[in-house]
Amino acid sequence: MLFAVGISYSLLFSINKLAAEAGLPYVAYVFWHSLGGGLMLLLICVLMGRRAWPQLNWLHLRTYFVWGGLGIAGPITLLTYVAPNLPSAVMTMILVLVPLFTYLFALLLRMERFRALSVLALLLGLGGVLLVIVPEASLPSAEAAGWVLLALLAPASFSLVTVFAGKFRPPDAPSATLACGLLLGSAVLLVPVMFGTGQLYLFPGPSLSGDLTLLYASLLSVLIFYVFLEMVRLAGPVFATQHNYIAVLAGFGWGALIFGEAHSVYIWGATALMFAGLTLHTLSARRAARAAEA
Repeated sequence: MLFAVGISYSLLFSINKLAAEAGLPYVAYVFWHSLGGGLMLLLICVLMGRRAWPQLNWLHLRTYFVWGGLGIAGPITLLTYVAPNLPSAVMTMILVLVPLFTYLFALLLRMERFRALSVLALLLGLGGVLLVIVPEASLPSAEAAGWVLLALLAPASFSLVTVFAGKFRPPDAPSATLACGLLLGSAVLLVPVMFGTGQLYLFPGPSLSGDLTLLYASLLSVLIFYVFLEMVRLAGPVFATQHNYIAVLAGFGWGALIFGEAHSVYIWGATALMFAGLTLHTLSARRAARAAEA
């Protein structure tokens, strides 16, 4: 499950870039693959029986829209918008920052205690970001540094979802139900944005390659969100967040395979710093969990 999520999630970043290159409006692209993935999961929920049907009470609707907005509609739309301007591997690399940002937000909201190792991990993550944006030779162009900073809003948004999920996840809700709800919630939130920005796109459209990216992204979204939520249920969030290790490495592989990307020593150094930070944070979180159990 860990490898399935990590490899699939990193591939989604490459699909985002292919969708942008195919000329799909970035808001419409995220709307359609959210809707497609949500409908696929809705069918699965119906086949699973009435207990798995998405519920429409306030607790569940709040979860669907908050998770859908912070986990898909906002960050994936942003990353699709940024995708043409950055290597796909760099886009995947920033996923390492999600657990670190999650700890920062949880600390600010007093949901976590101060832990020196986790703070050191945050500093290493910041060092990795600086190693990407400061040296002129680290990115394809000087303007790309601004795109990296804009892309950092995405892991911040993903982190808020994790904090929210830890505090407000509906009890006993099947993972397929939650995944279906957040994908459909994302699609609903993007309807007014799509009309307001004039980014309408009728599926199927004039571009076969564009329509195929929508199909690929829908299937990947079904796999990613269902398996991730199920993994959190079975093994806990600390274990589940380790998919970021796999996602980053797989992201470099997908970038080389699909786009022929090669990277400077600064990018590899930044990746090493971020990995070191994630490792320290994981160790810190495990120590805290063991102390709480004791």
